[in-house]
Amino acid sequence: MTTRSPRSVARVSGLVAALARAVLGAAAGAGRPPTPVQRFAARRPVLLAVYAGTPIGLVLVLAAWPRLHTTADIVFILANCVLVYCVFALVAYGERARQRLLGRNRHAPKGTDGPTRH
Repeated sequence: MTTRSPRSVARVSGLVAALARAVLGAAAGAGRPPTPVQRFAARRPVLLAVYAGTPIGLVLVLAAWPRLHTTADIVFILANCVLVYCVFALVAYGERARQRLLGRNRHAPKGTDGPTRH
């Protein structure tokens, strides 16, 4: 039975991570700066969830209003609203992770500091 050295395993995992970063980065728009909506989503994920989830929650409540008779019905609608909020928040946290992976929020690339003064 042969064993691989830890160095070669680390090298392969590093190559896989770099390849995944390149492929996923290109698919996620690595060459373009984030739009204002993407920046807002990354900076304020909970607020985005409230802003985007509230209209959907109101539609759910209005659609189910004639059928709300018991406490279990109300709890079911509220659970669905919370689920909608959670989905939007998770998408916003994913956008934050994407921007962090692409390095958009940390530093500007070298050579793009603007005009130099002499």
